[in-house]
Amino acid sequence: MRIHEVLKTTLSGSTEDKSDPFPTLSSIVGALGPRSFGIVLVLFGLPNLLPIPGLPMVCGVIVGVVAYQMLIGRDSLALPGWLGQRRLKREDLVRVIAKAEPSLLALERVMRPRLLGLTEPSAQRVIGGVLLILAIALMAPIPFFGGIPPGIAVILLGLALTERDGIFMVAGVVASVLAVAITGLLTWAILKSLVLIFG
Repeated sequence: MRIHEVLKTTLSGSTEDKSDPFPTLSSIVGALGPRSFGIVLVLFGLPNLLPIPGLPMVCGVIVGVVAYQMLIGRDSLALPGWLGQRRLKREDLVRVIAKAEPSLLALERVMRPRLLGLTEPSAQRVIGGVLLILAIALMAPIPFFGGIPPGIAVILLGLALTERDGIFMVAGVVASVLAVAITGLLTWAILKSLVLIFG
């Protein structure tokens, strides 16, 4: 089953309570299966591309948890209780996946296992460090579309991990460098404006 199919199946009601419009994060992650690291990154990278109030901050926290567990060498994702019990609006996630589906389909057509060394467990620890920086960038107080650059980088890295595609891993790392640079510049510009206004 391809990534977009897994996401659609999960969010259409395959979690523990199919009728629950506000499923817990633990139930969503549990339904994503054994490829949870990469797919969770894709799922929670996508909302940063849309202006959904509050969701990008939650996504940044989740990406940070994934990054930490990759850094310490875990082979499957386990959310801490304080985060796993948090509930999200299923309708918001379904809307995000629906908008992203054409792009995901296009990417899946060109993705395949290659340069496998870049997706091995030893390399995943390094990617965990990159993701931790992206998680901080996602939580930066930049209004409107500030989460787009790090969100794109997170999605690319998640796709690369899931499909074991080293080419996409390289693209994700390059996108990460650009995202951190853009986020840093935007944050600096905002802080400078605040100093001029209130200084």
